[in-house]
Amino acid sequence: MIVLSFALPEESKGIRPRLAGAKRSGPAALPVIEGRLAGREVTVLHTGMGMGSAALRVGAYLEDHAPAAWIAAGFGGALCADLKIGDIVTGENFSDAALLAAIAGMAALPARAGSIISTKEVVETAVQKKDLGRHTGALVVDMETAAIHRLCTAKGVPVLAVRAISDTAAQDLPAPAAVWFDVKRQRPRPLPLLFYLACHPRRIGPFANFVGGIGRARGCLTDFLCGVMERMPEK
Repeated sequence: MIVLSFALPEESKGIRPRLAGAKRSGPAALPVIEGRLAGREVTVLHTGMGMGSAALRVGAYLEDHAPAAWIAAGFGGALCADLKIGDIVTGENFSDAALLAAIAGMAALPARAGSIISTKEVVETAVQKKDLGRHTGALVVDMETAAIHRLCTAKGVPVLAVRAISDTAAQDLPAPAAVWFDVKRQRPRPLPLLFYLACHPRRIGPFANFVGGIGRARGCLTDFLCGVMERMPEK
């Protein structure tokens, strides 16, 4: 069995309809879904946003399960100027060499290999992204992969880290993360977001563009993961 993990259901929205024989369990906000994809048994696990939530949910799952591999997937913010919305990055620093080799040469679904960095706080501005990229050399920033990799490595589970670019290095997020997402409850905050946009009407256009970019990133991520599953080595 292979685990496909995402922080939030918004990221797995493209994969879930492709699961055959899907069975759902766990909390509504962060469900666990078992099924088959590309002829392989998979579990879609939602970790929640942030390293704290990811550590709790991944740690608990690994106490009772021993997956053959773990694909840590989701969205990420670009830290270099030549990455576009929907581009795929595989994290060399958080990925098993054999899994990287297995997906090498996916010409129809190209990906760029490089470093991923996980932070405790959302990196919201282009200035912050530029500084982080310059100081770390990473291509992408997220908030969960480091915790997932640490826990899986301790259990001997090989990891493949995959991120789809949801916002470019030159792009500020259109609203502060604390406005649109409740980290404690791991749920979106639609009413505070609407209030924020009503009070900051100039952010409506950038927010609409951001939502459109999310859709493109999800589509590219879904296609890439389906291709990956077809190439995953049997164990």
